[in-house]
Amino acid sequence: MQWRQWLIAAITFVIGFGLGWIVRSQIAANRESVPTKVLAQLKSADPVQRVEAAWALASNPTPEAADELANLLLDREDHVRLAAAVALARLGEPAILPTLRVVKKVAEEADKNPQQPYHFLPGQFFKQPREAAVFILTHIARSSEGAKKVAKLLESRDPLEVGIAQQALQQVGAPALKAVSPYLEHERREVRFAALSVISACGEQAIDILRRFIVESKEEPQTLLDQETMQMAVYSLGNTHSDKALPVLKEALKKPMLEPSAWQAIGNLRTEGAKKFLLEQAQRFVKEGKNPPPAMISAIGAAQLTEAIPYLRQWLRSSDPRVQEAAALALGMLRDKDAVPLLIPLLEAKDIGLASAAANALGILADPRALPALYKALKRVKNPADTQVVLNALTAIQSINERSSIPVLEEFLRQPELPEIVSEQAKRVIEYLQRYGRP
Repeated sequence: MQWRQWLIAAITFVIGFGLGWIVRSQIAANRESVPTKVLAQLKSADPVQRVEAAWALASNPTPEAADELANLLLDREDHVRLAAAVALARLGEPAILPTLRVVKKVAEEADKNPQQPYHFLPGQFFKQPREAAVFILTHIARSSEGAKKVAKLLESRDPLEVGIAQQALQQVGAPALKAVSPYLEHERREVRFAALSVISACGEQAIDILRRFIVESKEEPQTLLDQETMQMAVYSLGNTHSDKALPVLKEALKKPMLEPSAWQAIGNLRTEGAKKFLLEQAQRFVKEGKNPPPAMISAIGAAQLTEAIPYLRQWLRSSDPRVQEAAALALGMLRDKDAVPLLIPLLEAKDIGLASAAANALGILADPRALPALYKALKRVKNPADTQVVLNALTAIQSINERSSIPVLEEFLRQPELPEIVSEQAKRVIEYLQRYGRP
């Protein structure tokens, strides 16, 4: 009897195993049939089915669908593009390469046929595939692992890939910092600068990382590329627009290699703290009767520190042409019309940089009182070394925008042996004044 019980048990086990295998097979088949059906719907001629399929994949991301979903980023129906972009964003890393492939395809088509609006699609959502790519990569980069995958694209040799990755990482903020920071020490210059652009877009959150890189680093830059990276890191602090960056920049001012970049960054902060510091430094240099660093003067202009205008006018009379040059440009940036009479004589300066800066500043101010002096500056064309002064004077004449300048420029063009770059610029200015100049 015992052997019969064992036999029944064995038969039951075999039957149960067989039934279980059949059930599992059916379940697996059903699971496989869903993606297959959905993939087929992605290619449907009915936009409603394409939308439904894309949203289904957004709820249940399937790597096998990445290529088809990426192709839908070019769909004529904007709701299809939106659903596909969401599905790709939910898919994660497997979506990166297919998405970039589609964007490259569009870019190539646009280059070949600039008159064809293939890269501009109808609707409200993602009219350009690049917009969809940035959306997808931004979503992927919100996780620490995803940020690493997107940051890896900064090493690409393709500017399009790098640009999309930069834009996506810049929108992510803090999660991107840890992923991007290692690229500050990359051997390629463009990779380091791309990383800095992402870090500086993170605002105050980037300050601690940049502080460690700039101030707390115990190793001095060994090569020119290392120095350049450090200078760019200092400069990027200005993009944080936070007074919390000011102590770091004050430390950077103590290093001769970083001083010019630090002044520029302080000017770019445009915060109350930065403006107060710049005004205090300007007052100190005036009180001590010393010439300030030209970079500090440029920072005053960048910061729109109008309170320093009296000091800038004073520095126009400096014995240092570089100080004069920086003061001239700063007065232009501050739109100080009262400085025009002070700038006009500088057009005759022997120093080319100073004369060029004066012409540049007068162009920014666009005051008609400067026209006679600018016409006279055109005579410097006889000296090949003064070509930049002449080009800046032509640009200033265009900025003032008086049609009365046309006969003067036509006479100027009759001169023999004008440098080609000068004659072409003069022709462009004449054409501009004919079309837009004030009577």
